[in-house]
Amino acid sequence: MKLKLWIAYRLLFSRQNLFGGSAPLAFAGLILGVAALVASMAVMSGYVETLKNAMTDVTGDIQVVRRGRLVDDWPAFSKRLKTIEPRIQAAARFGYAESVLARKGQVSGVLFQGVELTDLRKVLNLDKRVKSGSLTLSEDKIVIGTGLAKKFGIQVGEKIYVVVPLATPFDSSGFRRQSKEFLVSGVLDFGKNDWNERLILADLKALQALTEIGDRYTGAFIKLDDRNFSTEASYKIMDQLGSGYSVMDWYEVNRNLFEAVTIERAVIFIVVLMIVIVAAFNISSTLYIFIRQKYSDIAILKTLGLSRKKIRAIFLGQGLIVGGLGTGIGFLLGYLLCLGFMFLQNHYALISGSVYKIDKIQTQIRFLDLSIIGCATLFICLIATYFPAVKGSELEVVEGLKNV
Repeated sequence: MKLKLWIAYRLLFSRQNLFGGSAPLAFAGLILGVAALVASMAVMSGYVETLKNAMTDVTGDIQVVRRGRLVDDWPAFSKRLKTIEPRIQAAARFGYAESVLARKGQVSGVLFQGVELTDLRKVLNLDKRVKSGSLTLSEDKIVIGTGLAKKFGIQVGEKIYVVVPLATPFDSSGFRRQSKEFLVSGVLDFGKNDWNERLILADLKALQALTEIGDRYTGAFIKLDDRNFSTEASYKIMDQLGSGYSVMDWYEVNRNLFEAVTIERAVIFIVVLMIVIVAAFNISSTLYIFIRQKYSDIAILKTLGLSRKKIRAIFLGQGLIVGGLGTGIGFLLGYLLCLGFMFLQNHYALISGSVYKIDKIQTQIRFLDLSIIGCATLFICLIATYFPAVKGSELEVVEGLKNV
């Protein structure tokens, strides 16, 4: 085997073959195809992982909401949740209200969400998402998203008004206005464009006082010991709590988006793989010409005792060498493309948050993706070199010696 690969290497990397004809262009096409596959799969995998982290960082692994009414007894409810699902590590209650943000004559609809910061830190990972200021919540301090801060030009330390419409006591169709001034203590990147432009986090007591709901709340954020079991756990909790509760795991919150990305991954892989296939068959046509030029060498190898099977193995070895080198260099170039994408992303707005829900992607090169790309490339190169290899192995010695 070592002899066959050595002969294949010497025949393949001769000066005439390296720098003549279309061989360099075909090899460059193979490298670019592999690099494009690595970069595109890294971006798609990074998109899924970035969105997944945003879900679990801001809403937990599972979100439980009471339908139609508020929940009263938190200790009893949290104990009930942990009894239903032993995988629950921590839970934090929250409440929310559709509100209006008012500042210097500008208004915008926002989601005013109240949480208990002590419990929240056990469930969510918001501290690492602080862009300026600090994650400090009290009865008069709130944090907002980066989109909201940019839209209104709000800086840490400035004050804004939050207005909540409440139903009048004697007429449920009428509303009265309840408002309060809050100090912005921090600006957070919540990971999703919608949240960055609408979400305001406040202390739960501040929300309860503003909306006049007493010591009640809307639902709970739940953290599991392994988020991969979120779907199974959410079904279990929903079955036990009944139809009076809405239970969604991080995947269910954006099911359509995750399913669309899965389909797009497959489509992009197939489309970009066509570049590799075209490059591989360009290499095939180059090998046909190369074999014609090497008739005398093939004849000499046969006179030395090499069988048709061994000659065929030598040319198939060339396919392995080309595929292996193309894959290796393509992997390196793909990694450099990922670094270039991250650099451009940090300096320019490459991704529209309103379209893709997130405006930044942390690329992720997965071993599984590299394995699939490598195996597919080697297989295509072997198929592409098989027919030239058969052609070369069937050459008669007499015909080959005519060219000596």
